[in-house]
Amino acid sequence: MKTSAECLPCLLNRVIETAAQVTPDAWLHKKIMLDVAAAIVDGSIDFDRSPAEVTSEALLRACATLHADPFANERRRMNDALLSQLPGITAALRKQPSPMLAAGRLAAVCNDPALYDRPIDAAALVADAATRAFAVDDFSRLEAALGTAKRVLYILDNAGEIVADRLFIEAIGPRRVTAVVRRKPLMRDALDADAAQSALPCRVIHTGCDLAGAPAAFVSLDFRREVDKAEVVIAKGESAFQTMEEGPWRAFHLMVTRCCCTARHLGVPVGAALCLAREAQAARRPGTKVARRA
Repeated sequence: MKTSAECLPCLLNRVIETAAQVTPDAWLHKKIMLDVAAAIVDGSIDFDRSPAEVTSEALLRACATLHADPFANERRRMNDALLSQLPGITAALRKQPSPMLAAGRLAAVCNDPALYDRPIDAAALVADAATRAFAVDDFSRLEAALGTAKRVLYILDNAGEIVADRLFIEAIGPRRVTAVVRRKPLMRDALDADAAQSALPCRVIHTGCDLAGAPAAFVSLDFRREVDKAEVVIAKGESAFQTMEEGPWRAFHLMVTRCCCTARHLGVPVGAALCLAREAQAARRPGTKVARRA
């Protein structure tokens, strides 16, 4: 998936949001935004890549100027929001007919950052996840693949939802799972500290690059080996989908569509939850029929 001109306002909004987390200085906000805009105009930031890669480069430039981890407090707050409800969420999951399906749906639904802007009710959250239809539903294929897999690679997305990911990993079986976090701060993306705060019960590694998702051209050789060894790859969030769609690896994508360009590309509504087997994605271009969220 390539970046379009439609992505530019969103990119600049994210740059300003990042700067605002650190300082109220309007002059500095303007300077950072103009620096990023100049890098786009002169080609230093190459638009002939996925939106996640382009946005990552812009945000890394902003963070270099700010000399800070702008979303550190936000990530802790998001983790705390779900951790505080963990006993209730765990109890509610146990009551579901299929704990594996319920945990997978919960992991997908919790990919929406807006969830953490309001008080979380454990029972209501699990009930919503259990009844919310996937707009693209390849979960039965994922569950079948997990039934025989000995090595599972789980690429995490944001803080907060990492707590739900922990529950899904526990349902899968932590001893066969390797989780992937970001090695350096980038907005709300989960880091080693978030894996520790959420008590992730499995081995944790990095992609070896500082961009969001897992762009094949930039990840480390060690990460490539991990992907090659994995029998199942689960990738959370839009950034993973955008950067891996044209890459060499098969994956199951769990996410909520927040970007109108991604939603249109997939032929689903904004706000839809998906479990998408990427090898089947070519058959689901806009115009094809998929099971849509009611």
